[in-house]
Amino acid sequence: MTNNAQATDAPSPPLQYLLTQTSILVLHQTGQGISGGYEISINGNGNATYVSNDPPQTTISTRSISNQSLTELINAFYQIHFFEFVDNYSVQKQVILQDNGTLATVARKILDTASHKLCIKIADYQKCITVIDNQPAVAAQLVKKIEALFPIGKSEVRP
Repeated sequence: MTNNAQATDAPSPPLQYLLTQTSILVLHQTGQGISGGYEISINGNGNATYVSNDPPQTTISTRSISNQSLTELINAFYQIHFFEFVDNYSVQKQVILQDNGTLATVARKILDTASHKLCIKIADYQKCITVIDNQPAVAAQLVKKIEALFPIGKSEVRP
């Protein structure tokens, strides 16, 4: 009998844990020289906070997330195979056709662009990736889903 599962030394999330031992973080970082950015944090107890750092004022919004909604968000991480992603998508690779008919792989590093850091903490395990230029697309969609929890206009502005 053959086991098709691949053994790996990479850390993985625990198989059982309390909901209160989880947290989700989205950190939007602007490109160099551009003000702004924000952070969304969701704790396993359902407390969610949005903090926008757009000088000269800081916008803060809080809300409560139901256990069911939080469980659905955590399931979304599993559904997109988040735990298998590389940590950073700042290098983009492509092939170019050379004059002699061969393909050459080239890589370019994306610098000074906006990005999202998407993290999930489950008990003692934590996984973060940096989403750049909406890649990977499924992670960018998950960021949008988390952002949608905080509709614009329902916040407290602090100078």
